[in-house]
Amino acid sequence: MSEEKYAVASDGSEIKWIISDHAARASFYLLFNPSGDLLVVLKNPFSGSSGHAAPQVAQFLAEQGVSKLIAGRFGRKLVSELISKGIGYRELHGSVESAIKSL
Repeated sequence: MSEEKYAVASDGSEIKWIISDHAARASFYLLFNPSGDLLVVLKNPFSGSSGHAAPQVAQFLAEQGVSKLIAGRFGRKLVSELISKGIGYRELHGSVESAIKSL
């Protein structure tokens, strides 16, 4: 079984940035392991999508092996898509770094 990965939605590519309020439209997803180590920074290919970002983002994160997504807010469509992919979600605010420390 592969190790869990947590994704944090952010509009910046560094851990000092603030968590994005837009889970599906965030500019970046920062992926961490349960120990809080940054694994990779992924540019969200759907951040500028004109519609239907939720299913695409959920699929993208599932392909990365993400087990939980953290963001400031989640739309109901994204929540439904995440659940269907077995990805948990949690609303948090503040910096990416503080969110990871709190987990």
